[in-house]
Amino acid sequence: MKIKDIFAKPIDRNIKGVITIGDEQDANVKQELEEYVVTHELQKHFHDFFKAYVASINHDTSEMGVWISGFFGSGKSHFLKILAYMLENRNVAGKPAIDYFLDDNKIRSQETVDAIQLATSVHNETILFNIDSKAKNGSKSQKDAILNVFWQVFGRL
Repeated sequence: MKIKDIFAKPIDRNIKGVITIGDEQDANVKQELEEYVVTHELQKHFHDFFKAYVASINHDTSEMGVWISGFFGSGKSHFLKILAYMLENRNVAGKPAIDYFLDDNKIRSQETVDAIQLATSVHNETILFNIDSKAKNGSKSQKDAILNVFWQVFGRL
């Protein structure tokens, strides 16, 4: 037996080294959803996020917003992208995004699963963009640089 035979997927398949916001091709999204590993730490983050999110579905609140922080390369952008797929519950290769998590039991807490299902039962739209790539080079040092990027992205909607 060869080492490659013990893996569920071919070890010579193309694996994206960097997760790019805006790469919306179904084949890439499917691979991201299938291969996203929900660690013990991520279980907690999914729980916290969806618990707070569903609290806002049936009640008016001014406490909206999420801050995702971590070291460079820690998976912040990837986590955010996965949250966006789940919230939209985008159909990828004939399968709703949350089913990639539920079918494989990636989320182990039933409370979190229930919150995810409730969150995806309402219409959600997500807009992902990289602030740095949208900023014009000359405007990055201006104090309203972030405002200009938001205007550039959201002013078109």
